[in-house]
Amino acid sequence: MAVRRIVAIVLPQLACELVKQRGPVSPSGKAPLAVILGGEEDRRAAPAPRPEREPQAPAAVIDVVDDEARRYGVRPGQKVVEAAALVAHLAIHRVTFAEIDAALGRVAEVALGLGATAAIQLGEQGAPRAGAARASRAPERAASEARSPWGDGPYDTVWLDITGASHLVGGEEALLGELGERVAALGHRARLAIADGPRLAQALARFGAHADGGGGAEAPIAPPGKGAQAIGPLPVQALPVEREVASFLVRLGVLRVEDLARLPRAQVAARLGPRTADVMELLAGRDPVPLLPFEVPRLLEEEVLFDEPIESAESLLFVLRGMTSRIASRLAARGEACGRLNVAIAYDRSIARLRLGEREDDGAAAALLELEDDGRGPSLRFHVDMPVPLSDASDLLRPLKARLERIELAAPAVGVHVIASRIARARRVQLDLSRDRSADPDSLPALLAELSAEIGQERVGILEIADAHRPEARSRLVPASGEAAMTRASAAARARAAADRGAAEQAGGADAPALEPARLLAQPIPLGRVGRGAIVAVDRHLYAIERLSFVMRIDAVEWWTPTPASRDYARAWLVSGSPSGKAAPARLGELRPPRDGASASSCGEAWIYVDRATGEAFLQGWCE
Repeated sequence: MAVRRIVAIVLPQLACELVKQRGPVSPSGKAPLAVILGGEEDRRAAPAPRPEREPQAPAAVIDVVDDEARRYGVRPGQKVVEAAALVAHLAIHRVTFAEIDAALGRVAEVALGLGATAAIQLGEQGAPRAGAARASRAPERAASEARSPWGDGPYDTVWLDITGASHLVGGEEALLGELGERVAALGHRARLAIADGPRLAQALARFGAHADGGGGAEAPIAPPGKGAQAIGPLPVQALPVEREVASFLVRLGVLRVEDLARLPRAQVAARLGPRTADVMELLAGRDPVPLLPFEVPRLLEEEVLFDEPIESAESLLFVLRGMTSRIASRLAARGEACGRLNVAIAYDRSIARLRLGEREDDGAAAALLELEDDGRGPSLRFHVDMPVPLSDASDLLRPLKARLERIELAAPAVGVHVIASRIARARRVQLDLSRDRSADPDSLPALLAELSAEIGQERVGILEIADAHRPEARSRLVPASGEAAMTRASAAARARAAADRGAAEQAGGADAPALEPARLLAQPIPLGRVGRGAIVAVDRHLYAIERLSFVMRIDAVEWWTPTPASRDYARAWLVSGSPSGKAAPARLGELRPPRDGASASSCGEAWIYVDRATGEAFLQGWCE
């Protein structure tokens, strides 16, 4: 039986990174950062953006600090008033547990591409720990647990079961390298480790040689069955003991795990408190705690809330670039692509109501208050459809950028919410080894998505051959909604081209003219009664019909409609010139030089039809 192998992905700066993804943490953008976890239960239940930053309570306790704040002496566990006394320009922000859970879920999704099971929580004999119900517990208890190094918090770890899977990517070291790159693409700094159990791997990731950030130490990998020896050099804080117990052991001179392992078990057990059994298991190198599998959501959602409202499209584009990058990383791990991006830009409530009150007469209020019914406040909502599902970050951003450049914000934005829907399996293109260059298979779908966002989805599509008698009805524009539509249209076009070639060969060989016009006018131009030598007016110019060639007749087409068509189709050679032989200035771009020794005047081969009911002729298009 294979030994269980677990990867621990510890994100020590997760809360700070989530704050920085919202935008600058201060007006200068370089202030030290401290984060308070939890609180604001109303935001967790219905995460509505705040219109303005609210001051933090002086008695609130800091949970996470970034490297800059740590250099100034700010530490987790300090009160806000104490930290402010050390650093006057300290930026203090709040991150809810819902945001933490969402970020850990994104990392778990990305990790699932390299392992069988990912988890953001541990189980105990098949039942969830108290952390599974942390959304409903009291805020003060949640805050205290979040500051605990063990138990339910801190919430900064994702576990991945790679048992029997590491050889698929070249070994455990190569797997850690690939996993680190995927987590970095989400904008997080991670510490990775591998061991026989989740708690052993978590201890190595948090307190291993690489945890101090110096020396370029590689991620620790505990050999199978050697978990006890691997955690031996770690400090006693790496064990699941309370903070007071760890401080007592340090005062006694028990600094490392291996020092504790040498002491008599009975005396040690009397000092470890309620987690004695867990500690003894880890000291023996056993870690049987199961993982609670993470359930991957069907729809991908990304939400960023701003502490300071923003009004420029450039700032929104910067945020959307990071959001699409994270969505692309999650799609790549799942082997999927998305066909629609739904975007909601939340407005500042007070400013939006003020400005919308001034614009009630032009009907803009109804378009800008689409989220008022569900309690989230005024916002601007739009969606971008992809003709073919895409998964690359740059391809997802291009149509959003084209759409955002045409949008004028009615009020400062306090948040952005993006949902990737219409999830489908991503296309896999076989490598082409016969050519030095290969076209990107997603280049055309990405261009179509950008054009759809720029000029409208109804104006972008593919021509589909229709089964009709009238030439103007034999093709129609259909949306380029997927590979099936394009494949069907290309097959129909090939079949139609083959039929045209066969008809041309029967009519007079391969050099015979085509039986249908190359271009059709949007509206036929009345010519009156025509014949050879008749003078017709087209685009405010006079032309003479040099010759006529009958093509076909349709009789009582679409007889079930109020206007059945009975027509004679012909090709007419139009010439326009002066007696001196000089060509008159032509305004029709379709006119071209004559053939078969015709006069040197401006000329063109037109496609006309005669209504058999009235005898009137109409110019319908031009032949090439």
